[in-house]
Amino acid sequence: MGVYITNRNGGAIDDIAQYAQRQTAEIAHQLGYKEMGIYAYNANAERDELLSVRLDGIIAGIRWKKDIVVYQFPSWNGGRFDLALVERIKAYGCHVIIFIQDVEALMFDYAQYLLPSLINLYNQAEVLIVPSHAIKNFLLENGVREDMKVVVQEIWDYTTSIHFTTLPKFKREIHFAGNPEKFLFPNKWDYDIPLRLYSSLPCTGKNVLEMGWMEPDALLLELAKGGFGLLWYGDDFWRQYMGYNNSMKLSTYLTAGIPVIVPQGISNQYLIEKNRLGIVVNSLEEAVERVKDITEQEYQEYVDCVGRFAILLRNGYFTKKLLVEAVHALFREDLGGSLL
Repeated sequence: MGVYITNRNGGAIDDIAQYAQRQTAEIAHQLGYKEMGIYAYNANAERDELLSVRLDGIIAGIRWKKDIVVYQFPSWNGGRFDLALVERIKAYGCHVIIFIQDVEALMFDYAQYLLPSLINLYNQAEVLIVPSHAIKNFLLENGVREDMKVVVQEIWDYTTSIHFTTLPKFKREIHFAGNPEKFLFPNKWDYDIPLRLYSSLPCTGKNVLEMGWMEPDALLLELAKGGFGLLWYGDDFWRQYMGYNNSMKLSTYLTAGIPVIVPQGISNQYLIEKNRLGIVVNSLEEAVERVKDITEQEYQEYVDCVGRFAILLRNGYFTKKLLVEAVHALFREDLGGSLL
């Protein structure tokens, strides 16, 4: 039996979705999974006969019926492409596991109409890997089969070969990696605590240290010097989505070894609180006050907890765990039950 995993290739070099898929595929290779490459392009403009030939090329490496394909979804080639490829894989007689990494209908207000077609696609799978328990329940309430096997991801890994030789220092400062035009709040920053902003775009906020865009390893080393990593939102719609999805940004901060500041209600809140990975707040004002009040001893306690947890992320253990669990769920009746 062969096990395959899709991997999106050819997109923008700083595409976070592609980075996540590539990392997942690389971790899967360690488990013996073979890669099924998908080129990033606009499939909606492709004629049916050409799409059919392309799909045959993608699955040409499959050797046997009953092989397993883990489909990293979405491919960002459009719903037509995703459904056609899943149906072609199933027609060949293979098992399909869909690894849901984003739900477009929940990401954007204008895309809510896509939900029925997404549910239809998800229902083609035998097992779903979902970001969180919240999205698991949402999908079940909105038409995913009641007998669907479901595995919960919990958090992204962030693998790295860097050996962190020193612990982060106690610093009353906050790091944020993100576009100030998208997330808005950096341009309004006017707090006593400095904000270190990692973006190629300019920022108009006060007490903001513009660090520029950095390559992943350089960013990790800069973050690892100390302070807090901030995960925040630009508007209420995105804050709601943070209750469902997993952010690679959160894993970046934790892999660097620094505690995080996150908004109340995000999907990873239980994980963060139970493992003492950082501070959960209701507002940026509260975040700033908590940073002002924290003692060096309290900060180092957070750093110790993050350091232990980061071993899992740096070595891909969450991804390995969910990939193994998903294969188990295919063949076992006692695993992957969709109801909590």
